[in-house]
Amino acid sequence: MSDVIKFKLRKDELVMLALVYFYLMLCPFNKVEESFNTQAIHDMIYNTKYLYYYDHISFPGSVPRTFMGALAVALPTGTIAYLTQCSKAITYSLARMVLGLYVVWSFSTFRRAVKKVFGSPTANCLVWITCSQFHFMFYASRTLPNTFGMCCLLLSTAYWINKEWESFLWCSGFGVLIFRSELVILLGPMLLLELLSRKLNLHELITPGLQTAGIILLGCCSIDTYLWRYTVWPEAVVLYYNTWLNKSSDWGTLPLLWYFYSALPRAMLLALPLAVVGCLKDRRVLNFATPALIFVVLYSLLPHKELRFVLYAVPLLNVAAAHALSPIWNKGYLSKLVVLAGFSAHLLCCGLFLSASYHNYPGGPAFQALHEQAPCSQNTTVYIGNYAAQNGVSRFGERCESLFDRRWNYVKTEDLSVETIKNFDLLLVEPKEVHHFRKTHSVVEKFHAYAGLKFSKEPPFVLTKKKEAVYLLKTKKTKKTVDVRNS
Repeated sequence: MSDVIKFKLRKDELVMLALVYFYLMLCPFNKVEESFNTQAIHDMIYNTKYLYYYDHISFPGSVPRTFMGALAVALPTGTIAYLTQCSKAITYSLARMVLGLYVVWSFSTFRRAVKKVFGSPTANCLVWITCSQFHFMFYASRTLPNTFGMCCLLLSTAYWINKEWESFLWCSGFGVLIFRSELVILLGPMLLLELLSRKLNLHELITPGLQTAGIILLGCCSIDTYLWRYTVWPEAVVLYYNTWLNKSSDWGTLPLLWYFYSALPRAMLLALPLAVVGCLKDRRVLNFATPALIFVVLYSLLPHKELRFVLYAVPLLNVAAAHALSPIWNKGYLSKLVVLAGFSAHLLCCGLFLSASYHNYPGGPAFQALHEQAPCSQNTTVYIGNYAAQNGVSRFGERCESLFDRRWNYVKTEDLSVETIKNFDLLLVEPKEVHHFRKTHSVVEKFHAYAGLKFSKEPPFVLTKKKEAVYLLKTKKTKKTVDVRNS
């Protein structure tokens, strides 16, 4: 076992884990990007061997995704859920806590490797810089393919630093072949730097690399093929769909340099200029940051852009920022005040980002409120509109359905006619759709979503704007409640 692998977290890393869980508790719902892994974890825990009832059978999505990340989370989560018999909502939080633990442990391994090269002051600053940045911490518990890829990246980078090539091949193989193929343009330059500096021989990589890739693909694709019910290598399909066919552009495009003037500044905040200083200060840091910069430059060529796509670069660039920060902190009292002021600015930004995220999942609280409208013993039909389904609703929120008790019927099919939807007892619809159901349903509650920021002359000076996003409607027909306990 590698000498950088330890299963014990330091106190500051426990603070990092606690912060991940804090964000999780304040934002406990999921978005459509997390939907596949969220539903897969649910089905592996609650439907187990009944593959016909898995969500992906009814809603396969535009491309198949791997089940390997969901499986890694579902195994420990399902064990805890079985032993404690906790509710579905608590089980989902447990699943995200497990994933957050994976990320923080991977980061801890990465941090130990950084310490061996740059020393304790840089490694310690790396932790606190990362804790003060919102996006890495927020995404650490979200069931995105990028989050599983982040675990692989952090471990691979630790092995790269320590020149442990066999372990590097395994972790990078899982990252590239199974979770996120774009990691090849981040991990590839790491190997290229070693080859150019003649610290690594190409012949040392080819045979073990092919063997590792073959074992990973055989094992993982066998599981994915069984669960998808047809022969498939999911990440190859995703790569072809998003890159070769450029179908990702259907979800919107952004300017070429957007990652540099918008995404990275928001993700790194004041650490971004510090990273530039760190690269200029020490050539070792520049070599360390070069793969991250190459990755962002090349990934900018794809028209569809999201901040989470380049979040992999942040830990590497944070090392450069930490290396620049550590001597500033140790210079004296005034320098410490400047650093603390910078961290205060980071915390303020985190508060703004958190406020936006907190209001970004209106379907979640709407789905919770929906279950208060009728008892689980009553036959009830529920229609979940597209917006609610994409912004907070998941099968973990289905309080009144189990595999063998389906008195509540949840439907999220998109192409239903208005006349068909009118027959449902409870609806979650958008404001623009409410007028269709005025005669058949009454409005129970309105739920709001984030709509930007507004400035005020009075404290707290910056406020969150909200807009109506989801309406909970209830049928005007009366139904009799059946007490199944006495039947």
